[in-house]
Amino acid sequence: MKSRIVLSLTAALLIVLTSTAQARIKLTTLPERDTVRIDIQNGRFTLVEEERTVNLQGGRNQVDFSWANINIDMDSIVFRVIKADGEVNVLNTNYPPNETALYWTVSAEKAGPAVIRISYLIGNMAAGPSYQGIVENDEKKLLMQVYMTVTNTSGEDFGACTVQPGVGKTTVRYFNNGERKRMLAAKFAEVPIEKRYVFDAAIDQKRTRMYYRLTNDKDNKMGEFPLPYGKVRLFIKEPKSDGDEVRSQAFLGEDWAQYTPMFAPLDLYVGVAQDVKVERFTMQPEEGPKKVHDILTCPRFTIDGKKSTTEPKFRNERSRFRYRLQNFKTEKGDPITVPLTIKEHVDGEWTIEKVVLKELEGERNEQVEKEIPHGEMFDIKRIDVGNVEFEMKLPPTTVDKKYDLYVTILRKNRRYQ
Repeated sequence: MKSRIVLSLTAALLIVLTSTAQARIKLTTLPERDTVRIDIQNGRFTLVEEERTVNLQGGRNQVDFSWANINIDMDSIVFRVIKADGEVNVLNTNYPPNETALYWTVSAEKAGPAVIRISYLIGNMAAGPSYQGIVENDEKKLLMQVYMTVTNTSGEDFGACTVQPGVGKTTVRYFNNGERKRMLAAKFAEVPIEKRYVFDAAIDQKRTRMYYRLTNDKDNKMGEFPLPYGKVRLFIKEPKSDGDEVRSQAFLGEDWAQYTPMFAPLDLYVGVAQDVKVERFTMQPEEGPKKVHDILTCPRFTIDGKKSTTEPKFRNERSRFRYRLQNFKTEKGDPITVPLTIKEHVDGEWTIEKVVLKELEGERNEQVEKEIPHGEMFDIKRIDVGNVEFEMKLPPTTVDKKYDLYVTILRKNRRYQ
């Protein structure tokens, strides 16, 4: 059962019994909706605005609105007069007891047609985002398409309507109950891509992961709205052959795009990097195993003035890691520098005590190791209290040349037994 509009005038007896003639307009099958707008901004309720043209009598009119088997929020229903010949006012709103219905008493200065708009919140409608990215063969840019899949299980047939799926552009659709439609909400062409290589031992201790980074702002050909959480499917164009106007595409991979506000970066996982490798080793502190822990002490004073020292059940813990870094990435046959991010997960209070970058040349017994400056190519980013990232520009390496990164982390005030 749907919400409906019908026109019917009260019997002549009603006119006789009332000092002012009052016409009754019921919301049933007639008149048909002129326009319907559906705005899906919330996962629980959807805003529906419908406009209809009704014939009002001069004086008081009663407009009824009723529905059945539809999840309409009664408190959200709003009646507005958009266009009329003369002044039209809503005098009151009435809610009959134990009914999914209400009616408005409307006063019209003149008889004639009037355009009215009824707005309400309806449940059981949803819009789910998804993305499709088509990457250029050189992996410098991509075409990002945003789709919204709208599902209508509200019980209402809307027919031809304008749908705003929550993000992107509005779309005109014929939308009935039980239907699911996938619509293109936005398209961003020539979006710049930045390749990122990320090593996170908590996820994978042996392999480096590769990501595409996009930035949701105008400078990077996006930035029209925050990007919602949804699945991304990536395709890459095949190399262009002579005389081929249409280039085939190969499936590259898929990932879940996190909610991305305006001006924020979006990282999309592509796969395991084959030409950038990181190995992580846990080492003893440079000063030896005795420096793994720093015993904490605090002074103690008694009433009689004596001074002593106590050791609380807390200590500082020192961790030292060595990262073996290798970069065999090339572009058009030439070795290139790549951006590398190393993630470490710590908790509580901590500091980075020391960072050393060493260059290794040669093989095995003939290997020569020397410390090199790293200020311009290395940066420490404190993400939050539990995470730190080391970002560096990793130069090219060869079989005989590689890099070792040493990082010492001091975790403070750790309880022990």
